[in-house]
Amino acid sequence: MTIEDAIAKDLVAILFVTFMFGGGALWLIVATVTEQWRKYRVAHSNASLKQAMVEKGFRADEIIRVLNAGPTAED
Repeated sequence: MTIEDAIAKDLVAILFVTFMFGGGALWLIVATVTEQWRKYRVAHSNASLKQAMVEKGFRADEIIRVLNAGPTAED
């Protein structure tokens, strides 16, 4: 029996194991990249907001108050 015959015979089992472990690893990789991208975008947005506020002449305590403001009850 050649390796090709063995693979063809057990193709379902090979695919099952590959997708079980490979799929989980792929899921973790995609989730990690997505989370890091989201964190980057939030940090970039905050930095842009801070820069704009500094250019408009806001004081440091005003910038801190704006950045620490959370969503209101209506949101």
